[in-house]
Amino acid sequence: MSSTLGKDKDSKEREPKAEGKSKTKGKDAKDGKKDTSGASPAVAFTLDSTIKRPNPPPSTRKKSSNAEVVKELNKCREENSMRLDLSKRSIHLLPSSIKELTQLTELYLYSNKLQSLPAEVGCLSGLVTLALSENSLTSLPDSLDNLKKLRMLDLRHNKLREIPAVVYRVTSLTTLYLRFNRITTVEKDIKNLSKLTMLSIRENKIKQLPAEI
Repeated sequence: MSSTLGKDKDSKEREPKAEGKSKTKGKDAKDGKKDTSGASPAVAFTLDSTIKRPNPPPSTRKKSSNAEVVKELNKCREENSMRLDLSKRSIHLLPSSIKELTQLTELYLYSNKLQSLPAEVGCLSGLVTLALSENSLTSLPDSLDNLKKLRMLDLRHNKLREIPAVVYRVTSLTTLYLRFNRITTVEKDIKNLSKLTMLSIRENKIKQLPAEI
């Protein structure tokens, strides 16, 4: 795999576009310097990107109590919705009843106050998109390796000091955002993520990348 690294002058990024259907599209611009040494790689691989956030809805979202969040979960289950957006709700804890929403393909939880996720998130086996940016996450539950269809995982702007070991086991990932954390190393197990086409890891404390990348 070849990679491109570079410094981004932007200190803020926008969230990936959340669409009403299960398929999501995000425009990520390649930046930085290209690696011109060595032979041509078998797979094109882009390291880092700039993400555009969709225009915010006209209504301003308010803080949600736990009861209101549970109400949203119940509504999603009753309507059999494949997409659930609980972003910008000041949520501290995600109810374990999230496990009942096995039909979900998209879950948006960005801009909350989550410090951890319940293990029950691993029950959402149909998830394709999981957006967790702008929280206070320091780890992820091991149950996430049950998400065999997960393609996009957004962990930007959290408090991760390392890439959670479970991430290396989610081998279906094609897009992984880790910018603006406190990560110091990338383990050799990154080689397990052979389907990755986008890895965003700038604005961390990484001094060296493993050859396996």
